[in-house]
Amino acid sequence: MDSRPDWLSTDADETVVWQGAPRVRRILPTAAAATLWIALLVLAVTVGPRVTSLPVRAFPGVVLAGAALLLAVPAVAAVAWAYLRTTNVEYVLTDRNCYRKSGVLSTRVSRIGLSTVERTSLSKDVWGKQFDYGTISISTAGSDGVDLRFTDLDDPEPVRAEMRRLIGTRRSRVDPETTTPLDESTADALLADFRALRESAARVERGVSDR
Repeated sequence: MDSRPDWLSTDADETVVWQGAPRVRRILPTAAAATLWIALLVLAVTVGPRVTSLPVRAFPGVVLAGAALLLAVPAVAAVAWAYLRTTNVEYVLTDRNCYRKSGVLSTRVSRIGLSTVERTSLSKDVWGKQFDYGTISISTAGSDGVDLRFTDLDDPEPVRAEMRRLIGTRRSRVDPETTTPLDESTADALLADFRALRESAARVERGVSDR
């Protein structure tokens, strides 16, 4: 597979190996909470005045319905925002880099070179183990934490396996354009310098011990 998304800028000879996105079902907890909240509002509007001691005329139906509608708007907006945030995230793995695109109002693209990746890890929560989804965390050399995450992927094991294979390939590959072999004269000169430094260090050490 070698198709490039519109937001992805790669080298001409860089090959797209895999593309993916978070599972849309990750918004289900938000949707469930919003549904419960709206159901409680409807119950309050329809049943509340009958079971309270307040007179029904004190809170006309139109007023109660309007208040319930205003209180339901944030719940609906939270579900819509969670959906947009999820559907606007994309992941791309090439033979050189890992990319993550995110953002609803603006686009942010993060990139990590495979040659700099120190380790990858796969994590699954209880539901992830049941329904086979998880998060791949990517850390680079010298980093104290996680630099990039491929979050909530369906069937993440093959993706991580391919990523690790490409990382191994990048590490073992030698670029002849950037590698300069040492000739014999240079190697001899470096060896002579090393011996001179070692002898100087030995003389300094002997002088310190004599004192």
